[in-house]
Amino acid sequence: MMQAKPMIAARRGRSLRAQAGMTIVELMVALVLGMLVAAASISALIVARQGYSNVDTNTQLRENSRFAASIIQRIVVQAGFANESGGRFGPKLPGLRGWDNALLDSANLPDAQVSGSRGGCGVTDTSCANGSDILRVSYFGVSRPPGDPVNADGSMINCAGIAEPEGANQAVSFFHVVRSVSGEPTLACTYRRPGFAAWETQALVAGVEGFQVLYGMDTLTNTGAAGQDSVADRYLRAQDVPAANWNLVRSIRVGIVLRGPVGSAVDKAASGQTINVLGEGFSDAADVGSALTVAADGRLRQRSVFTVHLRNGQGAP
Repeated sequence: MMQAKPMIAARRGRSLRAQAGMTIVELMVALVLGMLVAAASISALIVARQGYSNVDTNTQLRENSRFAASIIQRIVVQAGFANESGGRFGPKLPGLRGWDNALLDSANLPDAQVSGSRGGCGVTDTSCANGSDILRVSYFGVSRPPGDPVNADGSMINCAGIAEPEGANQAVSFFHVVRSVSGEPTLACTYRRPGFAAWETQALVAGVEGFQVLYGMDTLTNTGAAGQDSVADRYLRAQDVPAANWNLVRSIRVGIVLRGPVGSAVDKAASGQTINVLGEGFSDAADVGSALTVAADGRLRQRSVFTVHLRNGQGAP
């Protein structure tokens, strides 16, 4: 019985040593390792978040680009249309007209627009001072029964998607870029609602930082005459198209630059660059905005270039 006490004391000593805490060095090492793991986890989360945001913005820009191209193509192929089958239409006129580096003058629609007027937009950044053009498309509507000024059959629409009925005058749709109240450059359409005298403007796609148009001219035939083979021989900016030759336009080449929100680009430094809006080889120092220099603002940007061939013959100016 007398030998049990030393054994009990030894067990207590071992138990106390087993329950002893960490040393200060061990605690600091564990703290540093924990901080490293937390920092790595946060970094991985940030990278994943940036990747998700980039993919989401890229998808949105692609969808906006697709929509803009779709509505422009849908309207431009109507240029110069006259309802000959119905037998009721006005004089056949050229369906296209354009102005370079221009702001739409809503007080003088539809004709009195001025190339170079974007210089007076009031701001110096590319939300307005971006060299964007104005494109005007004209065509006659279609009604059932023919000649009805109200009941459009829906085959011809304006840039807002509203059906255009037949009338004595051509329907007109303008595509142009405005600066929204939030400061974003926005592709807009301006049109005259059927049955009303006032012009209306509808925003189409936000973030359109550049909108450039070139006009494919039919200038030569196999015999050397002008405007006979219905094939575009060269592309000109609007200012280079003679006033009497808009009926020789056979196609247009459209370039659009869209931008996402600030910080949407993964490579922030890469956003400060010069973009050839109409594609490589189509920029011209005389065509303001065809080579658009954008700020290094961390925005993701996307360019879209497409060509639209006219479906209808164009009448004399």
